[in-house]
Amino acid sequence: MSEPLLKFLVGIAILLFSTQKLVKLAEKLSRLARISPLIIGITVVALGTSLPEMVVSIVSAIKGDVGLAMGNIIGSNIINVLMVFPVGIFMGRLRIGTTKTQRNVMILLGATFFFFLTQSGMIPRVASGLLLIGLALAISLWEYYLGILGRNHEDLKQTKVLKKDAWGPRTAILVPLLLLGMIAGGWWVVESIETISLLSGISTTVLGLTLTAIATSLPELLTTIFSQEDHQEKLTVGNIIGSNLYNLLLIGGGLMLFPVATVVSSKEWWWLASTTLGFAWILKQSSGRRPSKWIGVILLSFFLIFIFSQ
Repeated sequence: MSEPLLKFLVGIAILLFSTQKLVKLAEKLSRLARISPLIIGITVVALGTSLPEMVVSIVSAIKGDVGLAMGNIIGSNIINVLMVFPVGIFMGRLRIGTTKTQRNVMILLGATFFFFLTQSGMIPRVASGLLLIGLALAISLWEYYLGILGRNHEDLKQTKVLKKDAWGPRTAILVPLLLLGMIAGGWWVVESIETISLLSGISTTVLGLTLTAIATSLPELLTTIFSQEDHQEKLTVGNIIGSNLYNLLLIGGGLMLFPVATVVSSKEWWWLASTTLGFAWILKQSSGRRPSKWIGVILLSFFLIFIFSQ
């Protein structure tokens, strides 16, 4: 058991290192565009921090283990709300927006409902996958459009103080190397999880919902910590909303293109729906102010219940 665990940890380390570097490059690019930190969090940073889920899920699907792939994205969405969000609350600087945040969490609710619909079998799998991916692209373009409008209106004062960064040829060399690192790390993670499953008798779906989901949610956790330290707290909520959107629409849509059945139980669908609704309710109730630390305590309690109920 020690060898696959070591392989898992090494794979996660490579995956996290590559992801963190790519996220920093993405943040530089977004600063050049002078876009609101919330929009940056929902799009550029969220897509970057969702790359571990994407790599692990795609590698799992290629190897025929859709239980691990689907468990990973559903588990990551649940853990982003129950583990990552409370960390932002406990750090004490998290203030919930009144306009863009509320609009985007409603988009997340709609995307979650649509994801459920595509899993019901009412729409052919390939068509469902293409619809989900198309919706992810449409939302990204819409957010970018709103970001362009906002930098000349409600975000004018905020975007003026964003630092501009150089973008040189070194970056063009670094990006493909980091992508290769992510693919290698993701492959090691999937192989080690499958070995752990065989040795322990625990299904890869359950391991995807718990162990792998926690590991691939670490970029969101690190982004939450670093953004609060840099006084970019809007990145925290934007990153959680955006990461959950990309997990369901982009990665979930990609999985629908593989000709295999979904194997996640109704219990996991219930956890996904309830945590998303709870997250939306908290953002609505905390509009314009900081959420109570008691909310963080309650969310972490549900996180422990989720982990130990698998």
